[in-house]
Amino acid sequence: MPKDTKTRYQGVYARHRIDCAVEQDGTCDCSPSYWGRVWDRVDTKHRKTKMVRTIAEARSARTDLQATVRAGRVPASNSMRVSTAIEAYLAAIDAGRALNKHGRQYKPSAVRDLQGALERYVRPAFGGKRLADVRRGDVQRLIDSITPEKSGSRVRTVVNAIRSLYGWAQDRELVDHDPASRVRLPAMNATPRDRVATVAEMQTLLDALDPADALPYALAAYATARRAEIRHARVEDVDLDLGVIYLGADERGRKSRAAQRAVPIVKPLAARLRRELMRRGRPGPKVLLCPGHKPGGRNSGMLSFEGLQKRADDVWEPKGRHGEPTGEKVGDRITAHECRHTCASWLDAAGVRPVIVSQFMGHAAPAHQVGAARITQERYTHGLPGEMNHAQELLDRWLARDADVLTGHGTLD
Repeated sequence: MPKDTKTRYQGVYARHRIDCAVEQDGTCDCSPSYWGRVWDRVDTKHRKTKMVRTIAEARSARTDLQATVRAGRVPASNSMRVSTAIEAYLAAIDAGRALNKHGRQYKPSAVRDLQGALERYVRPAFGGKRLADVRRGDVQRLIDSITPEKSGSRVRTVVNAIRSLYGWAQDRELVDHDPASRVRLPAMNATPRDRVATVAEMQTLLDALDPADALPYALAAYATARRAEIRHARVEDVDLDLGVIYLGADERGRKSRAAQRAVPIVKPLAARLRRELMRRGRPGPKVLLCPGHKPGGRNSGMLSFEGLQKRADDVWEPKGRHGEPTGEKVGDRITAHECRHTCASWLDAAGVRPVIVSQFMGHAAPAHQVGAARITQERYTHGLPGEMNHAQELLDRWLARDADVLTGHGTLD
């Protein structure tokens, strides 16, 4: 280990090379680095400056550190690298020591998002830097580099992962700043999700699939189920006698308290549920309603929506290795989340009150807001094919009735 010796200045030390003569109690024959040290009376421990080239720099750094400690601020530790911090942070999440902003353990889906963002984007960008050396400009350059190819929501996932990492590091006095706190984010909804299916189109798409693969899409299209709710749903959550399915019953698949809800089972969904449960030999109540194809692995026997989507795409529009069509196209692809959008649009077209649609969707309206949750109307409700013609018919009917009243050929209801 390199040897540290005192200098003539209080709290300033010299660090010599391993092969320096000082190691043998001789006179220094190397070019040492210097660092300073102060005593933190609040935390009852010494705090060190970073290593610098000259005694003057070390004295200046020690003075700054002393002022920081006296002001009651926590100085940053400059030793830990970002890659090491990522490993420690993810390990703390697994152990339940790192909690989310609500003071609860991270859900598996949130852990996957955090790990993916940190490992795929943050570590390659500045994994070799010290935590304290990453600045807002570094994060902004990362955002600017991935914005052209990624959606606004994906970029926000990366930024939130950095904020979570630095929040954890600040709590442990590893750093005293968050480089992602004031970065400029790209616009959201640059390509809005507006894919909805008609009732007949959805029926065709579902009928083309294997019954086990069709059920998850049917739960989203007819019951507004989210992907996590489908993955964690169990047979006991379905009550065909009462005609309801309990979504969000498992906390791991629940997005919020409003997500825990009983949704009426419409006839098309009831028929599919009955057929699927009978086909599987009436599985026990604790068995997953939509199990995965492979036991164990990353999903631990649970449904992989990535694999499900690939199988569905191969059925709906068969293609060869080079993207050439190899069979008759069944219909345009749709995702499970777009099926959820479809159900919201169906409910709206059916004349269901917006506040009830919000309850169907598992959306919570703020305490000060009366009626439907804003997200239900703004993001999930879309126009369906033929609705403009239907609106024209309604308006013509109303205008004709109003004209009859004005000319005396009709009466007011």
